[in-house]
Amino acid sequence: MRTIEIDGGACKDVKAFCAVLQDEIRALPGHGNSIESFVDSMIWGTMSTLPPPYVIRVRGLHGGPIAQFVKDLSEALGYARMQRRKQAGEDIEVMIQLRR
Repeated sequence: MRTIEIDGGACKDVKAFCAVLQDEIRALPGHGNSIESFVDSMIWGTMSTLPPPYVIRVRGLHGGPIAQFVKDLSEALGYARMQRRKQAGEDIEVMIQLRR
């Protein structure tokens, strides 16, 4: 499984973090910054070209809005993976983890 490391502490805000995350997943032009946009790209494959499996590890965060975004995205990805297994019978091995 491919591992992608992101230094979240180097991002000044959630928007900057989203830009880094978009680069890492090879997001297509027009990709949004919402959790739903990342779930669509990472689980359903609609707006990015990085093929699974992969895990994204975010380090350098000790609370704050970016850490909350990562936690919320992690939960949303887990739920979407479960939905994809139910609907399509396949697991898309994509995760995002907050590493302190």
